Amino acid sequence: MYFKPIRYLSVLILTTGVLLMIYGLWQYMPKTFSSDTSDYVFMKITVKRVVFPVSGLVFTLLGITLLKFITHVDNELESLRHELRLLTKQTEKSQ
Repeated sequence: MYFKPIRYLSVLILTTGVLLMIYGLWQYMPKTFSSDTSDYVFMKITVKRVVFPVSGLVFTLLGITLLKFITHVDNELESLRHELRLLTKQTEKSQ
């Protein structure tokens, strides 16, 4: 209820992480090159093969952690509200 924007943000981070991992793993697909391809192209491909899966993994773990944290906080908040209602009922009965 209170955490919907944060929940949407964590799902967005999680989705972004998965897409980055997929894109990074897609870079491992074999590609054809000519003999005059510069070293810059090979270095760029190598960097993409490393950076995108690692950053995707980090984003995925961050999204999962944030989602679990928000779920846990929301559950605890709901249990505190329930206990507060019970205590309020007990005080009304005793008065």
